[in-house]
Amino acid sequence: MALVVTIVAVYAQNQTVAFKSVVARTETRRAEAAAMAGVQRALADIQAVADAAGQPVTLEDAWATLGNNGAEEFMLGTDSFRIQIIDNAAKIDLNTITEAQLENLNLTQEQIDSFLDWRDVGQSNRALGAKDDYYNGLTKPYNAHENQLQSVYELLDIKGFTPQNVFYPVDNTSSTSGSSALNDLALVEVVTTLNYSAATTPEGDGRVNVNNPQLNAQNFSQQAQIPLQTAQQIIAQRGTQPNGAFTALSQVLAVPGIINNQAVVRSVLDRMSVAPGEQLIGKININTAPETVLQAIPGISQDIATQIVDNRPTGGYTQLSELLSIGSDQAFVGAVADSLNVNSQCFQVRIIGKSGRTEYGIEALIQIDQGIPKIIRIERPPYADLAAQWIWDEATTQTTLLDN
Repeated sequence: MALVVTIVAVYAQNQTVAFKSVVARTETRRAEAAAMAGVQRALADIQAVADAAGQPVTLEDAWATLGNNGAEEFMLGTDSFRIQIIDNAAKIDLNTITEAQLENLNLTQEQIDSFLDWRDVGQSNRALGAKDDYYNGLTKPYNAHENQLQSVYELLDIKGFTPQNVFYPVDNTSSTSGSSALNDLALVEVVTTLNYSAATTPEGDGRVNVNNPQLNAQNFSQQAQIPLQTAQQIIAQRGTQPNGAFTALSQVLAVPGIINNQAVVRSVLDRMSVAPGEQLIGKININTAPETVLQAIPGISQDIATQIVDNRPTGGYTQLSELLSIGSDQAFVGAVADSLNVNSQCFQVRIIGKSGRTEYGIEALIQIDQGIPKIIRIERPPYADLAAQWIWDEATTQTTLLDN
């Protein structure tokens, strides 16, 4: 009799474990479905940015207020999701970041050298960096990427980067300059791997490519709204550049006489580019970027970064030349021309789907392409507590019912 009781008890326990396992798998699938519903909701709000075609993208827009930074819970029957959309142009693009910008972040020289070695092609490593000979010697060997980073989490594969210094704020004394633009923000909060903005004029037209060999002085003058003589000077100066092309707008500003002519400076900032196409890569959106990101740009001091943020007009800056009221020296204007913009075409969506006691967190990367928001990538963040890592309140303060 005792044996029978034991067998029944073991069977019951196994059935309970099996039932709980089924429930857990079911809740996981439902939580994932709820998270994906959040992605669809984000796409709908980002479509408004696409429809505005290059107009200023600001923190007053619907996409920015959706979900109240994770404090709002959207109910789908018994399941739900929390959501936050972040402008990727409010972050520094790891694929275009310069060594000077890296030096303004909270990084050691080993991290800077190793990062550049990881991204750049070639087998000669920098003094404190690393190439294949280092990574091949690890317990689980691999090669240096030597290409564009696909995810911020790829930093964890690079020598000198750890979860502690990627996901959490680090003491400023470790930085190469002795100070840091990061302040209390973790590195993962200020960098991205995809940052596009629209290359448009204040009127919504395409910018003039100063390197276009088909562009004569007359047409250049008309399109850029600059004097004919200035157009001729820029074209002449272009011919003296390596490979006969400007690589930065700051080089155009360095053409003799331009920096002292504010009307021409405005045209350089608002109407010109050094590459063809409808998109600018790696530009920081002055309407959404925090001071910590703006400070990382050489030529923009902490005081100027504060002024840029504090002086944001209602509806946002509509053109870069509005920053001339804050500063006009060549270093600052050059930084504005090469590093900043007023809009964005790329967003990161953070979502936590929930079913029962199970949560399913994802990050979706969305880019506007040909006027349509498209999902570029969806990945699972490597965090144990997503809400805490994303600086969300633990509990929601608002509930919104959605139709199933």
